[in-house]
Amino acid sequence: MAQLQLAVEQGELGECDFCGRRFLHLRLEKHMNVCSKSQGSKRKVFDSSMARARGTDPVIAPAIYTNHSSPSVQNEPPKNNWRQKHESFIRTLRQAREMQHVISKGGKLSDLPPLPPVENPDYISCPHCNRRFAPKVAERHIPKCKTIKNRPPPPPQRRLRHQQCAQPHKNTPTLLRSN
Repeated sequence: MAQLQLAVEQGELGECDFCGRRFLHLRLEKHMNVCSKSQGSKRKVFDSSMARARGTDPVIAPAIYTNHSSPSVQNEPPKNNWRQKHESFIRTLRQAREMQHVISKGGKLSDLPPLPPVENPDYISCPHCNRRFAPKVAERHIPKCKTIKNRPPPPPQRRLRHQQCAQPHKNTPTLLRSN
């Protein structure tokens, strides 16, 4: 360190013609040899997306990493179902208010009727397993589900809902018409 300060004071530093950095005269010639080689050739920029895509389908891989805002492909705007979402939100608030009212009176929550299922209208139902998926996920799922041979039974809540529709509830009184 002291040698470097002494060299700076005595003016023994020379400047590289290629990069402009300053070196001791003893090291300047060696640096200029290396620096001239690196300055002459531009280094190729590494594209990590193409490295990840290597080994995949050559037709699909470049399309994945291209600019997504091409003017030729016009996606239709998503359906605006704000009214359904708003009504669902209001229903949820009313149910919560009703639950708070029952709790404050000292009642049991089990005395309240079961909450209706909240279904997202944006979801698409699979025709094979009756599960619901977001649109892009449904595009992937439905072809796979179509080929499944040993399909498990549908989810329990779906099964229960279908049974409840077919049979009246045990505790629900049936109304008989009298003429």
